[in-house]
Amino acid sequence: MKIHASRPLTVAIDSQISANASGGTETALVSLLTALGGASLPERFVLIGLKGHAEELTPYMGPGMERFIWPSTYRWFDPTSNKPEGMKPRWRRLQQALGPLGGLVPAVYRYYATETPLTPRAIKLASRVGPLKFAVPPAYRLYRGIRDEAARPMVAARADSILRGRGVDVVHFPYPLHFETRLPYVYEPWGLPHHHQPECFRPGEVQWMDELFGRGCRNAAMIITATRWVKQDIVEKYRIDPAQIAVIPRMPRVDHAHRFMDPAEALAGLPESFALFPSATWVTKNHIRLIRAIGRLRDEHGVRLDLVCTGRTNTPESGSITREIERLRLGDQVRFLGVVSVERLNTLYRSARFLVHPSIFEGLGLPLLEAFQHNCPVVASTAACVPEVVGDGALLFDPFDEQDIVRALLDVIRHPDKLDALRELGTRRLAEGFPPPEKMARMFETVYLRAAGRKLDTQQARLLDEMLA
Repeated sequence: MKIHASRPLTVAIDSQISANASGGTETALVSLLTALGGASLPERFVLIGLKGHAEELTPYMGPGMERFIWPSTYRWFDPTSNKPEGMKPRWRRLQQALGPLGGLVPAVYRYYATETPLTPRAIKLASRVGPLKFAVPPAYRLYRGIRDEAARPMVAARADSILRGRGVDVVHFPYPLHFETRLPYVYEPWGLPHHHQPECFRPGEVQWMDELFGRGCRNAAMIITATRWVKQDIVEKYRIDPAQIAVIPRMPRVDHAHRFMDPAEALAGLPESFALFPSATWVTKNHIRLIRAIGRLRDEHGVRLDLVCTGRTNTPESGSITREIERLRLGDQVRFLGVVSVERLNTLYRSARFLVHPSIFEGLGLPLLEAFQHNCPVVASTAACVPEVVGDGALLFDPFDEQDIVRALLDVIRHPDKLDALRELGTRRLAEGFPPPEKMARMFETVYLRAAGRKLDTQQARLLDEMLA
């Protein structure tokens, strides 16, 4: 036991996402890896990479890091994989018709991906097999079901065997998805949006998320949140001991902050003056109320505000957003650029009149901090943890009240001097409220040691007290 405790800790960090993708989760993960890799820590880090994307981790790996591909995968909630209790009537009829062989039907049904739509490749195959085309849909769905079953998280015994084979002492899951393990692990759920806005999720998704988040929190040796608001939420929802939840405010990626695009190229086709909202079109991001507020600015106050949005648009909400823009005749004022490069996004931050962020739920809200990083004034909602994150560095509004959104927008449009003040306040908030990369790395190191049951030195004990306060 003493020999085990004396050797450096080995931490496995689940990194099964694309490091080059655009999103808060990806940004937070790469920011963590960059901080750990640059802090000269004695710990050894094993990065669990995503098949086909593991090489993307290489630029962010420090000297004490290695990576390997996990032999199984997992994915977010898929409504097509949900099966009703028991088999459908046609499957029961097939079971009866097969007589002695009917016992095989439930086994096959277990793998059958009910109502899963065919891919373009499967549709093309059906068009080429003539009379056998009717066999393609069931064959494809059976294939899909077997493939998905094989891709489900491994049982803890197999996972532990792989991890122990690499000398892992503790596992870090930096986002809600996680596999089963009996090793001590650190869990980052980020927030509980399904608890606050269940109406924003698909049938069955809230229950699935609640089970996922609840299991992750209850079985974790330590939990990390980026804000105290989320910590309190987890304590109340899942009855977790507050001494098990460390708060580590997260900085945006410093390495990306200095990468820009030629403004002439980045701003081509955009208005000279615009507000920026970089976020995927999820319901919780509240695009529709913001768009309605822009319409009211025009119709009730004679004020034009151009809005530029970036981020994913392939979400269930995107169609409603498009219809609302058309209904309000705002097509010449609201532009969606989709996912953009880091260089273009940074240039947009530097060029925007201000950032407007109407989200009704955030676990942190990295665009707020990125705006501070680029001296872009922030006008944001009062929802969830946003007031804690921005402090006095932003002008706030009620995201559920269109008139209050209008009030805040009018305030900064009619009083440009307020934007200058917000620039200064945002820069100060980032410097005073968030740890630099070196300290952030030490904070995570302390949590890993605590999760593994290792003894903390005096400095680490002080950091832990700070994170638990």
